[in-house]
Amino acid sequence: MMCLRAPDVFIYGRFWAEEGDVFFHNAWTMPPLQALFHSFGGYLNLPTNAVTLVARWLIPLEYAPYFTTIVGLLFQLLPLFLLLSAKDEWLNSFKTRLFLTLLLLFVPETLETSLQSLHIQFQLTLAAAIILVLQPNYSYQRWLKLLVLMFAGLSGLMNFALIPIYAVRCWLDKDKLRIEEFIALSISCCVQYFFFYEKIESRFHSFNLFDFSTIFFAHELYIPFGGINRFTVPYIDYLHDNMHNIKAVIIPFTVTILFIAGVLWIFHAYVKTRPAIFLFASALALFCISVIGSIGDRSGFLTLFTNQRYLFISQSILCITLVYITNQLHHLSQKIGRAVICWLILVGGIHYFAHPTFIIKAPANCLPWQQQVELWKRNPSYNFQLWPDWVHMTLTHHDDKK
Repeated sequence: MMCLRAPDVFIYGRFWAEEGDVFFHNAWTMPPLQALFHSFGGYLNLPTNAVTLVARWLIPLEYAPYFTTIVGLLFQLLPLFLLLSAKDEWLNSFKTRLFLTLLLLFVPETLETSLQSLHIQFQLTLAAAIILVLQPNYSYQRWLKLLVLMFAGLSGLMNFALIPIYAVRCWLDKDKLRIEEFIALSISCCVQYFFFYEKIESRFHSFNLFDFSTIFFAHELYIPFGGINRFTVPYIDYLHDNMHNIKAVIIPFTVTILFIAGVLWIFHAYVKTRPAIFLFASALALFCISVIGSIGDRSGFLTLFTNQRYLFISQSILCITLVYITNQLHHLSQKIGRAVICWLILVGGIHYFAHPTFIIKAPANCLPWQQQVELWKRNPSYNFQLWPDWVHMTLTHHDDKK
């Protein structure tokens, strides 16, 4: 489904923005070890460095972007693989697995994070949050989870928000494998912070409760339940234009507070749902740290189809939380939960298929990658066109790549 949504990625071949002009360019021009541990944007993104290094040294240039696309797809499937391959009791039902699959396909905003290696860090962070709710075991998944947590901390900064939640889970469970997971994430985050992190002022925004609640309301509640259509878009535009008007944001603020309070009440009233509180806390923490550390003006979050990489993790986690809670309820409450899930799938499915951006096309006048490689072989100063169409890349001509 994800591949069918973007056929031009496979027809043309695609590097996405900094995936090409920063990471692949570094892999092409720097010594391998330097490129592997090169920090960009204030932090180390080890997985993307590694993937583009492999594409540079082991894959012919004509096929390099196809390799990074496939690897990006595999990491995109990782969170769902962890859920569908787990042996936890709440995941035994086929209906539960189907709900999870459809929700994670249709509800989160994923265009910006699909089919490329640049945003592997977001898939790893989502996987790290999912591990919080899965029961540890001594199968191969023990080592898979530890690898995920090590790479998650070395791929970005968002995982710092998960460390306190992992600590609380360890303290409550007092389980050896939980402690292993906590140590793995903590070590990787410490290495990230002490050896690679650099503060970039443009990434940090002050915390404003009304701004956060407005963005949360728009992307976690209003759009998932209402969709993007001629009835809902005007209100999003209104919030964008009046983001700092207290009269305009009082409704989103109130709804957000009531939503959080309602979920907390469910955890209080239904004991079996309480393990999902770690997911819910992760969603809120990762949402906040993503907005605080985002690039650009905060009002951009209320411009449709932008900043999706900062939003899809919390959207995904809330979907999983909903399925977990519904699975633990009984009778009428469970039927209500399933009705909510079906509605989200319906609205998300309509948006997925019916919206004009369902099919992701190559930028206008973009040449197929292999054709560009032929032009580069004739003219080493050729400027490669990357997606989106405002990004370009130049490569030094190496004899072994002719």
